[in-house]
Amino acid sequence: MTYRTLRGKRQIRLYDFHRPEKLSREHQAALRILHDNMARFAATNLSAHVRSAVKVSLIALDQMTYEEFTERLGTPVVLGVAEFAPLEGKVGIDIRPEIAFPLIERLLGSPGGAETLRRPLTDLESAVMRTVFNRVIDSAEEAWRDVLEIEGSLTALETSPFFTQFAPPSEMMLVAGLLLEIGDSQGRINLGWPYIMLEAVLPQLSLQYWMGGSPAARNDSGETGGERSRIESHLMHVDIPMTVDLGTTTVAVRDLLELDVGDVLCLDQSVHEPLTVSVDGRRVFSGWPGRMGNNLAVQIQGATAEGGDNVEGDPVPRRD
Repeated sequence: MTYRTLRGKRQIRLYDFHRPEKLSREHQAALRILHDNMARFAATNLSAHVRSAVKVSLIALDQMTYEEFTERLGTPVVLGVAEFAPLEGKVGIDIRPEIAFPLIERLLGSPGGAETLRRPLTDLESAVMRTVFNRVIDSAEEAWRDVLEIEGSLTALETSPFFTQFAPPSEMMLVAGLLLEIGDSQGRINLGWPYIMLEAVLPQLSLQYWMGGSPAARNDSGETGGERSRIESHLMHVDIPMTVDLGTTTVAVRDLLELDVGDVLCLDQSVHEPLTVSVDGRRVFSGWPGRMGNNLAVQIQGATAEGGDNVEGDPVPRRD
């Protein structure tokens, strides 16, 4: 609720000291982007896990006390408690029964779509749900990578809200609501982040810092640190074909058809000159042939004119 002064120029908003909003609009905007990314990662991870199309979208981002968070859980509950090192504290991940049981059915081989059950999980169902929680935790790790490298782990899986207590009742929390849809079933996943966990990284949740608006956040090429590290991490896993040119020769078709085991072809490559090593069809290195163990190998001598600056390297085994 807002009030205007007599002059009508300033607006005054009521402040609730019992439920203070500790996160600024800028921090909330950055966290919204972060959880939007998490939703996309979760859709990919869960689709691969259940082998069915899964849609995940961020539908809410609220601040509330831990007491209010637990009051909304209902009974029964499928609540995972996770830690994200090096952040201090625990996160509550609430997967509503209306989507938890369809996920369990699909993972156990059923097409899903059955009536939502209102009962605690069995031991087998709890074990299956742990795999789902791990996929959600993996998605959170990927989403946070632009801000901080975190490592998540599931520490507990509770089916009753009465045995869940990972924060003081008055502790403020950021609760992100994700809508998960699979087939004809849909339900919410709520992540409750205690403020004490986020407080240490609030400077890095500044949009100016995160999006690279500050000079310190960008490198000479204009890329942000998070963008550069993400690109580098993906490039490190890219397979690039390397070939070694042993030389060429020209023969008549008649001679080619008469070739037999034991025949020798004279190449135009001198044994006193280094071989050319090509990367993805481009001549990059020069090197000398040899062996490494039982494999043929080439020891890199340096870079060619196409490859750029000279480099030194270890012998590179040839893949047969």
